[in-house]
Parts: sequence; C-alpha cells; structure tokens
Amino acid sequence: MSEKKRVLIVDDDPSLRELAAVIFSTKYETQEADDGVDGWQKARAWQPHLVVTDLMMPRMHGYELCARLKGPDGPPGVKVMVISSKPFETDKAQAFTAGADTYVVKPFKMDDLLNKADALLSPGAPGLAAHRAQDKGTPVHSSELPAPAPAPAKDGNLPVYVRFWGTRGSCPTSGVQTSRYGGNTACTEVRIGDTLIIIDCGTGLRELGGALLKEYAGKPIEGHILVGHTHWDHIQGFPFFVPLYSPKNTFNVYSVHGANGSLRKIFSESMAMDYFPVPLANLGCKLSFVELEGPVDLGAAKVTFQHLNHPGPCIGFRIETQGKVIVYLSDHEPFYKVGGDSETAKRQDDAIAEFARGSDLLIREGQYTEAEYATRKGWGHSTFDDAAQFAAQLGAKRLAIFHHDPDHNDDALDAHMQYCCGLLKKLGSDTECFAARDGLRIDL
Repeated sequence: MSEKKRVLIVDDDPSLRELAAVIFSTKYETQEADDGVDGWQKARAWQPHLVVTDLMMPRMHGYELCARLKGPDGPPGVKVMVISSKPFETDKAQAFTAGADTYVVKPFKMDDLLNKADALLSPGAPGLAAHRAQDKGTPVHSSELPAPAPAPAKDGNLPVYVRFWGTRGSCPTSGVQTSRYGGNTACTEVRIGDTLIIIDCGTGLRELGGALLKEYAGKPIEGHILVGHTHWDHIQGFPFFVPLYSPKNTFNVYSVHGANGSLRKIFSESMAMDYFPVPLANLGCKLSFVELEGPVDLGAAKVTFQHLNHPGPCIGFRIETQGKVIVYLSDHEPFYKVGGDSETAKRQDDAIAEFARGSDLLIREGQYTEAEYATRKGWGHSTFDDAAQFAAQLGAKRLAIFHHDPDHNDDALDAHMQYCCGLLKKLGSDTECFAARDGLRIDL
C-alpha cells in the first residue's frame, strides 16, 4: 500500500481549518497551522505535497506564504491551493502570480476540495513554472528594526488629536462643488503629544508636509506612516511629501508584505523613472519599511491591524493611546454582501466588528448609496448603511465617514450625512456621526 500524500492546512479560522482537515483526512495525511508563519515553519519541517492556505492571516498573509513555498527554500514540487473568502479577480491573479496552483472561494464544498486536490496530486499533474524571482532586497520585518524612539507617555495625559488632510476615495477632485469637504485623497494625521502618526499617503500628504515644515521650522521631524494598502489613492502623495527629502528627518513606513513583493519594492516601483523624476533611493531622509507581523509599540501608542475585504492586501488600524481608541477602516466591503450570507462571512464580519469595539473615534469608509452599490458590488467598498449599522453594532462614540466618492459633491454629502444620522437614530444608537473633511481636527 502506497504512503499517503501529505496535506498541510493553514488558516487562522479554527472552524474552517478543522473542517478542511476532516475533509482531507479521508484520503490524505494532514497537519494544521494557524497562520502563515506557523504554516511556513511546518511546511519546511514536514515537506507536504500540498499546502491549503487562506489569504488573510496574521503575521504572514497567504500571498507571501505562496511565494515562499514556491521559492528555493520551499518543499520541492509542492502544490498550493488557496481557499479564501475574497472573490475578487485581482486577488486570484495575485495569488497565481505568487505561486498558487488553484483558488477556491469560501464557503467550499467537500467534493470541490477533494477533486481539486486529487487533480493537483495526480501523477503528471501540470505545475506552475518556477516562481519568478522576487526583488533582491530581503523583506524587512518589525522584529529586525530597532524600536522607534517614542514620545514619553508616563502620566497618560498627553494631548491627542486627529486631523484629516485627505478624505476622498478613488481619485482626487477639484472645483467649487467639492470645496467644503475637500478633494484630496486619503491622508489622516494622528498626534499624541510629540508622536506623529500618519495614516495613508494620498494627495492630502502634500499639504500635511507643508504644515509640518512650518511647524518644525528646521528641527528634525520623526514620523510613523501607516499604509492600509497601496492602491493609487492611498500612496500617490508620497513623492510630494517634502519632509522625505531632508536628511534631518526620520520616517518608518508600516504595512503588510505586498502580494508579489516587498513593501519597499512597491514604493520604489511607484517612483520609477517612467513615473517620477526622483527615485526612492534618492530621498534624503532616514527611511525604513516595516512589514507588519503583529502589534507595534510606538511608546505613546499601540498599533494593531486587521485584514479587510478589498482587492489585494488591505488592512485597517487600531490605535490605542492615553485611554483612547482610534480605529481606521478604509476600503472594505462586508463579507456577507459580496460572498453571500454564510457562517464563514458572519465570523469574518464579526471579527472586524470586534476589532473596532470600544472606539472613541471610528474612521469608516462610506462611499456609496445602496442604489449605487447595486452596480458596484464586488469593488471592495462600503455603503452609508454599512458604515452606520457597523458603528451602531459596536457602540462607537463617534463615527467619521470618509473615502467620499469623487462623484459626490458637497450638497450630496450633506444629504448623505443627514441620512446616516437619521439611520443611527432609528437604530437606537447615540453614536455621533459626521463626514470627515479636509482640514477637520478632532480632539480626543
């Protein structure tokens, strides 16, 4: 009797991981891993024939795991099956580029998994060509960098404020019809005493840079830049952030590893000579890229992240400081709306609500009306109803709706905010609701 083939199942959802293990154990020998790092370690030690992996996992997401498995240090000839709740074509393409051999959308059927596994593991099954070489730079992880020098937070009484510098989604807008709410894309400043945190690098980052130069008046600037994802509207202001060009200044950029390369590589390629005259390597400041694997302690604040439902790697942030909680959730489509109302979708939606629970300020995307969403389903964005219902569910104190659609002028946003406030009242919520606008400052 021939030896059973080995299947490693990697998923941070214990219910689905155990279910998959039960299914595969009918024909194969199985092991389980609860996240990407655990999966990578077990894959190297156990040498499985097939790895079945989720995409959205802590410490290491599934794209990076795929690339490592198909790289020179992975098990020879290993096949990779991605099982994910993300139905976006972008994610499928990025998973295949990273090294996946097949892609299954949750919830799955037992026969589908076994049939795909049988096809992959049968003699003579076609395999992907060797994965193309990644960028030569080794990804930088948080554990490899010295802890940033934090502002002191001994008494817990540091002033905390949030200021919005860009609140549009998709692309910038200009003109008199958007002058009250503003037209810059996503950029939010969080200040805790002397600690500077910047969330996303949309076009609003340019104006923030000018304000910082005026405030610091030649003194060194140190900042922490959190990037939710690297689509254009969240990074297009980066090359225009003037403080990056001074050798006096220090900035750490935090996000997860890209789907097909390091965080540094993504920013470097966005500033390639075909697109911008100054390459990343020529920036004058001390610049570090930190690929998140878990919480980050900035001294004055603790930052954690949560995967969101948007094409490609996309995360939200929770900042805990001075007894206050700020949660930032951009570019997210509820799992149940795009993938169907299932137990899997409910668990994932509940996990995001739990991540945001206790928010003093919830910064939440609300881009579409329900009517607009009907023709934009699967784009990875939320409606005003989604934002209001979410805030009511978790009891947020204040809800700042942002990532405004470029087609929504000031009058339209006035009407949408009136609708959101009315919906919260109908839901019995006392959450304070307002639209974020460029230049608005919130003291906590």
